[in-house]
Amino acid sequence: MRKISVFVAALGILVAACSGAASSTQSITDARQLTRIDLPADWQYYSNDDLADIASTPFVAQAPGFEMPVMSRFVFDAAPIPTTDHLIAPLSQADFPLGSSVVRRISPEVRDQISRYLLAEVVAPYHQASEQRELAKSDIDLGDNYQGVQVTVIYKEPGTELDVGVHLISVTDPEVTTLYQVAIGCSLECFQAYGPEIIKIIDTWLVNTHG
Repeated sequence: MRKISVFVAALGILVAACSGAASSTQSITDARQLTRIDLPADWQYYSNDDLADIASTPFVAQAPGFEMPVMSRFVFDAAPIPTTDHLIAPLSQADFPLGSSVVRRISPEVRDQISRYLLAEVVAPYHQASEQRELAKSDIDLGDNYQGVQVTVIYKEPGTELDVGVHLISVTDPEVTTLYQVAIGCSLECFQAYGPEIIKIIDTWLVNTHG
């Protein structure tokens, strides 16, 4: 596993993190052991088996002409009552953070067209939103040619036209045959309240570069 250190920018829309003792965590790994993340112990984890009846994984967007099938995935959230029902609800209805760690296959037809724009768009399709504001954006280089982008963005969710916030990381392997992505987001009010915790959690995300 290779650690990805995310930037903690001075994001004016996010409230300051609260001080206090660190809460206990749970380490979650996908079934193929390609990604791992540390979640607060009271967050809910949904395995690939739990998601069997859910066709659309949160934060998996299919850009037209750029099919990237899911190879492995898990989803997680901070909702006090565990249920998969809200995983398919609009993100703007999420009063608690919702996230996913997903590994996708990149076809040879798509490989030469991968860009920083596309890496973000296939996680959170905000570029075409009626309003969007990138609070922070940065390239990532893990070494060994594992490269990608990390973004914190607020945008109008298509369909509801309500504000949502998302923090995401999206990287490819050296051969650009595999996409590794993690994202956490929710309604704007939720994102403002949980922003520092969301960034802290994503900072624990690991990619297995020897998988």
